[in-house]
Amino acid sequence: MPRLYDRLAAIVGDRHVIAGQSADAEPYVSEARGDYRSTPLAIVLPGSTDEVSQVVRACADAGTAVVPQGGNTGLCGGAVAGAGDVMVAMKRLDRIREVDAMNGTMTVEAGCILADVQAAARTAGRLFPVSLGAEGSCMIGGNLATNAGGINVLRYGNSRQQVLGLEVVLGDGRVWHGLNPLYKNNTGYDLKQLFIGAEGTLGIITAASVEIYPYPVRSRTILLGFSRLGACLELLSLAREESGDQLSSFELIPDIAMRAAAEHVEGALGDGVADVGEVVLSLFDGFEEVVLGLGGFFGFGDRFVDPGLDEVDEVVPQV
Repeated sequence: MPRLYDRLAAIVGDRHVIAGQSADAEPYVSEARGDYRSTPLAIVLPGSTDEVSQVVRACADAGTAVVPQGGNTGLCGGAVAGAGDVMVAMKRLDRIREVDAMNGTMTVEAGCILADVQAAARTAGRLFPVSLGAEGSCMIGGNLATNAGGINVLRYGNSRQQVLGLEVVLGDGRVWHGLNPLYKNNTGYDLKQLFIGAEGTLGIITAASVEIYPYPVRSRTILLGFSRLGACLELLSLAREESGDQLSSFELIPDIAMRAAAEHVEGALGDGVADVGEVVLSLFDGFEEVVLGLGGFFGFGDRFVDPGLDEVDEVVPQV
């Protein structure tokens, strides 16, 4: 479709359109494990919400499917573009529009790397709690489009719980302006929730207003081993109750994973750790008196993996 290609180039500039079969397309069309591969007509890199709108409108006029892409860190084929489709890569929409520490909000564009969003919040003495393994390369737009969870879901919820407002380009190119950083908003339908977790099927998220939290004064990481799986669930309930729900993370590492790590990664585990059974890794954060009062949990497990865990692992200055 040479006419569509030319129209896309006229919108974003020649250097921001990549032919789908060219060598420059490789980072966009290949999935990390090699299980999936896109075959798009073109990869388009818009630099603003208006350009995204024009690109989507041009594709709608041509009857061509659009596939949005964030950091391309997914491993289940969610961002694969078929033959003749147009892939819209969001990496140029990478501006942090506003950080309002007093209101506890920030407004970011969809192409911002998750780690950069976290860092911007931290600079303001705040915490953006969505955290996952790909945070150094995944983008906030993709996190919201997939309703990513991460390690802090217990306390802060999934990605959708962090969102106060969205800006979205709809399938016909119209822009839905829903960037409202208001905490108590009980007016009408909560339309933003339709787009979170929809994986781009209802529209392309171009920006979001998200909640940021006071940064924890203290944090404490606890690693405990258990011979009985049921005890892990008992600990989860007890930890939430006794800490005043200051538990941010609670990760079960099964025995098979511990043994695999010991076998394949030299020095990954200390002496005797691999045969401890089921292991729980927990992170508490919050106020000093709460975190320092967690000593009652240390006798709960069958065995401590690290004998130094009765000390505070990290002390964060209060801002």
